[in-house]
Amino acid sequence: MSERSYQSGNGPSSPSARLDLSLPSVWREKSVAVLNRAALQRKALSEHRAAYWKYNEEVRRSQYSMQIQVNDALLKKKSTLELLIDKLNSTASAAQPVCKLLADCKGKLETELSEKVKYLDRNQERTGIRNQRGPNELVADEPQRQLLAQETLLKDSIVQQEKNLKEVTEVLVQLKMCQSELESDMADKKAAWDLNNQAEAECEQPRLKLPNITCKRMDLTQANNVKMDKDVDASFEKVHVEVLLSPNVWHSSTMKNVDKSKRIQTRAMGLNDGCDMISRKLSEATLQAHHWVAQSLEERLKEQKKMVEELNEQYRLTLEEIIEAETTCTMLKQSLDDLQEPLTVSEKRQMIHSKRPERELIEDDVQIHLKAELSELRAQKALLEQRKLKVENMLDELCATRDDIGSDVRDKYQAIELDKTCLILGSYPEHDGH
Repeated sequence: MSERSYQSGNGPSSPSARLDLSLPSVWREKSVAVLNRAALQRKALSEHRAAYWKYNEEVRRSQYSMQIQVNDALLKKKSTLELLIDKLNSTASAAQPVCKLLADCKGKLETELSEKVKYLDRNQERTGIRNQRGPNELVADEPQRQLLAQETLLKDSIVQQEKNLKEVTEVLVQLKMCQSELESDMADKKAAWDLNNQAEAECEQPRLKLPNITCKRMDLTQANNVKMDKDVDASFEKVHVEVLLSPNVWHSSTMKNVDKSKRIQTRAMGLNDGCDMISRKLSEATLQAHHWVAQSLEERLKEQKKMVEELNEQYRLTLEEIIEAETTCTMLKQSLDDLQEPLTVSEKRQMIHSKRPERELIEDDVQIHLKAELSELRAQKALLEQRKLKVENMLDELCATRDDIGSDVRDKYQAIELDKTCLILGSYPEHDGH
């Protein structure tokens, strides 16, 4: 049974069931090929390992160098920030008293400008009061000239003070803007300083060590000849950051603000000194003009009082002359009245005497005396009439002079009162009567 089954094709005597065995030479070649391939793979692996170790050494050396550079840059940036913060702080601190000085100067200029406007209003008020003088006293005297000079000086002072105030205001605005920029810059730098300190405190710097490849038993001589396969996907997304300023621009911007602040501070100090000097000179000139006006008013009052005394004396003498002239007129009128009767009698006697007969109509002593008497009386009458007319004219002139003197005295009394009011009023509203 077993023999029959074996012969039917399932036994070893069947050709299909026979194993395909190779020759010993073939079998040895395959073993040698496997050994050679294993040797090549070990060599390639050793070369790749050496190349990776060398690449790792270069990368770590690069990381170490980069870390050193970053640390140095951070230290340098830190020192730079310290210097700039100190610079900004000192500049801002130096600008604060200058700002206060300019603010005080501005307030002082505003006060002085307000005072000058009050002085000008008071000066114009005094000028208006003096313009109320009578026609005889409305002259361009020394007080009027001094008041006009003071008005011109005050107007020029107001213009100069307004100019100084405008310039001080502009410089103060510029200094405050520059101070704001310095404070903003200093705040930014302090924020950067705090962030650097925070990063230094919260982010510990990795401590890299240089690799010691020489201690490894590895042949690195052929590492440069091995071309590493890109068996790792090393692609990464680049980080896009905003465009940053270069260090030169960043540093120069701060220094420009610092230099600008120093220039403005220097200009502010010079402007303050100049404004103080100008204000002092204007105040001295205004005070001098006030004294000149007061002195001229006092001299004018003395002159007017003296003139009033003289006018009153002349007024009294004129009144006496008028009384005498009136008395003289009365006497001359009485003399003419007294002369009228003798003249009438003399004319009547001559008329009667002239009616004599022709034979008796001769130039005798009677006729001669009658003519002489009539001529004398007529001459006396004509002389008295001329004298009476002359005295009456003189009386009219004396009355006109009396009226003129009286009007002049009233005008001078009014002018004296007005000048006293101006003198008491004064140019300085807060110094009335001084």
